[in-house]
Amino acid sequence: MKFTRITITLGVLAVLLLSGGCASLVDTGASSAQAPGDDAGVATAEQAQASVAAEVSDKSAETTIAARQPAPQPAAPAASLPPATPTPATAPTQTAPAPVVTDMWQRLRDNFRLSDRRLDPRRLHYFETWYAARPKYFERLTERARWFLPYVLEEVEKRGMPGEIALLPAIESAFRPDAVSRSRAVGLWQFISATGRRYGLRQDWWVDERRDLIQSTRAALDYLSFLEKEFNGDWELALASYNAGEGAVRRAVKRNLKHNRSGDYTALKLRRETTDYVPKLLAVRNIISRPHAFGIALPPLPDQHTLAVIDARSQTDLSVAASLSGLGEKRLSAKQLRYFNQGYKRGTTPPNGPHTLVVPVEHAPQMLAALNRLSFEARLRWARHQVRQGENLSVIAHKYGVSVASVMNANNLSSSLIHPRQELRIPLSLGNYQYAESSTPKVHKVRRGDSLWGISRRYGVSIDNLTRWNRIPRNALLHPGQSLVVGR
Repeated sequence: MKFTRITITLGVLAVLLLSGGCASLVDTGASSAQAPGDDAGVATAEQAQASVAAEVSDKSAETTIAARQPAPQPAAPAASLPPATPTPATAPTQTAPAPVVTDMWQRLRDNFRLSDRRLDPRRLHYFETWYAARPKYFERLTERARWFLPYVLEEVEKRGMPGEIALLPAIESAFRPDAVSRSRAVGLWQFISATGRRYGLRQDWWVDERRDLIQSTRAALDYLSFLEKEFNGDWELALASYNAGEGAVRRAVKRNLKHNRSGDYTALKLRRETTDYVPKLLAVRNIISRPHAFGIALPPLPDQHTLAVIDARSQTDLSVAASLSGLGEKRLSAKQLRYFNQGYKRGTTPPNGPHTLVVPVEHAPQMLAALNRLSFEARLRWARHQVRQGENLSVIAHKYGVSVASVMNANNLSSSLIHPRQELRIPLSLGNYQYAESSTPKVHKVRRGDSLWGISRRYGVSIDNLTRWNRIPRNALLHPGQSLVVGR
C-alpha cells in the first residue's frame, strides 16, 4: 500500500488510502469549482450535495475506489510497472509469476514469525481452547478488523515488525476505537493518558489522539520499537512491557538475574494479566494461522483498502460532512463518521486543526468534492434565535445546550448585554457539542463515595450526558481526584 497525501486544488480530489493496494488520485472533473470561502460559487450543504452527486455518478468509472468488492484489484498504471524482459529463445520454460495475495488473513500469515516454543504449553493450549470455543468472537473481530487491520498491518510491514504486532489491537480492544478500560486506557491500542503524552498523542478539550487511528498506531509502534530495542530484540519481554510497563518488567528481570534465575519472560514473576498476555496473543495467532485445525471458519477479509483520509481545510461538523457523503441509503450517517473519527471529542474538527477526516473509501470522492464547494461557514450547523423580553445569554445558551462563550464568540459580542428582538446566531452540533474555542467546561473533582448517579443529581445533568462528555461507560469506576466534565 502506498500512502499519498491528497490536496484540494481547483476540484482535483486527492484521497489518502489507508490500506493495502495502490493509492489513487481521483479527479472529479470539476476544474472550474470555486475554492471554499470565496464569495463566488459558495454553496450550502444541500446544494453542494446535489451538485456533486450527478457529477461523481457520471464519472464513477474514473472516481470510484473499490472498498469492499471481492473482485481482484485493478491493475496499476503502466508507468508504475517494471519494463518487460523478453524471454530468451533458448529458455525451455517460463517461470510462472508469483501468486498475488488477495486475502488479508493470508497476508497477515505471511508476516507471522514469533515462536511460541518458550511459552508454557499449558497456558497456550488453554487460550487456544478458550478462543476456539467462541467462533462468534472471530466473526465480530473480522467485522471490525476489516476497517482498521489493513492500515495497521501496512504500518507494521513498513517497520519490518512481526505480523503478530498487527494483532495486538485484537487483544487490547477487539479492534474497537471506542474501547475504554477500567484503568482509563482508551482506543485501539489502549493508551493511558501519561503514556499517550509521552509518545506525542494530543489530549485536550477538542482532541484525544489516543482514539485516532493514524496517530495512535504511530505512537504504539514507536513504543513497541523502543521496547524491542530496550530488551535486545526479545519480543516476549517487549510485549510484556507494553502491557505492564517496561519498569515492572525490567525490575522482574533484574530480580531473577540477581538470584541466578532466568530472565526469560516465562520465568518472571509478573501479575497474571501480563503472564497471560503473550499466550493470548499467540493463541489468536495460531488460530488465524490454522483456523480449520481449531474448527474455526474465518469470515473472508479481502486485502484491499477500506478507509481514506480527506482534508476538510477548516473547522467542520462531522454531521455536516456525513450529509455530503451520498444520497439516500448510500449516505454515511453522522454516527458512522464519528466512529471512524473517535479522536474528535466535540463532534467537530478543532478551530485550528487538524481538519482531516477518516472516511470509508467509497464515500471519499463524493464527500471531498462536496466540501470543496461548501463555504467555511456552512460547514458548521447554526440556529437563528430572536431574543425575547427577559432572556439573557445564559438562558439562551442553556436552551441550545451550548456555552455563553460560544454564543458570544459566534456573534462577536464584547459583553453579555443583549436586547429584545436582537438576532443571534447559535453554533449547533449533534449531541450538544460546542464550537467555541474559548469555551471552558464545568469540571467536578471526584471525591470518595461519588457515583455517576449522585454527580448527575448534584449538577442537574443526565447520566447519558456525563458518560458522553467524559467518554466513559455507565459502569465506569470513579477514582478520587478524577476530573469529570459536568456542564458546558
